[in-house]
Amino acid sequence: MERLSSNDYPGQAQNVKKENPLKKWVVILGVLSGLLLCSTLYFAFFAKPTMNKVYTEVENKNTELQSELDSLLAEHNRIKEQYGELTEQLSEKDSIIMAGAAEIEKLINSQADYNRIRKQLARLQNISQEYVKEMDQLYQENQALKEENQQVKATLEQEREVTRTIQKSNEDLEQKIINAATYKAYNISSAGYLVRNKGTEEQTDRASKVKRIKTTLMLGENSLIEPGPVNVYCRIAIPETGKIITMGSGDTYSFVHNGQRLQYSCKTVVNYNNKAQNVTLVWDLMSDDKAIKGQYNVQLYTDEQFLGETFFTLR
Repeated sequence: MERLSSNDYPGQAQNVKKENPLKKWVVILGVLSGLLLCSTLYFAFFAKPTMNKVYTEVENKNTELQSELDSLLAEHNRIKEQYGELTEQLSEKDSIIMAGAAEIEKLINSQADYNRIRKQLARLQNISQEYVKEMDQLYQENQALKEENQQVKATLEQEREVTRTIQKSNEDLEQKIINAATYKAYNISSAGYLVRNKGTEEQTDRASKVKRIKTTLMLGENSLIEPGPVNVYCRIAIPETGKIITMGSGDTYSFVHNGQRLQYSCKTVVNYNNKAQNVTLVWDLMSDDKAIKGQYNVQLYTDEQFLGETFFTLR
């Protein structure tokens, strides 16, 4: 029996050729599916835990770095607040610290290399420590300067106090000298007198008989006063009215005391020679004048000072 060749069954040969490519793709797809399944299983059970572990480690390191950076900045701000105005003298170093902190912050956020960030953070910590040391030194120098200023102020105040004391002593001494270099009047006395025809006089307290008012005093010894003529003024005030007895109004019978012009009743010039001497001032009533009853107040002056006062009464 004869075999049939492919030429004898052309349709059957064509069918065999069509089935071979299909089987090939089926095999390829099967292999790819297997690989995909294996990859999925690997990442699901092996790769994911590993990636999670790496991610967690990175986050922990970044948190650690951020915590150290925050702690450094907090301490830096506390130091600045504590030292107040002194921080202005280290403003340049403060700017370096703040710029370095900002740079490290960026590196942490971008998850840069841990060792790189750690080195920069260590460098920033060193700068921060130098800042604290310099600030402390400035504080100590400032305190020493304040103490020195206080000592200088205390010394100046002591010197001022000594100067004020000396000045006050000098003023007191000057005032004492001025007070000492003044006229002292004592034994001041004033009374009415009856004047007889022969010129003799007799003291009386009867107003109807009084023709003269005589005032006497002792001008005391004083070597501190420059010797020479001195004017002594007597002011006699009429009872009740207090009006000053005078020869006339105006400046002719007046003198100036403490800037005030005063009328006087009578006046005498004493040639003062630093020795004690008696002084007498006399007021004679006009021929048609009569003394009135009452108390007469009498005041005594020089051009420079008030000497004293007295009074007498007529009945």
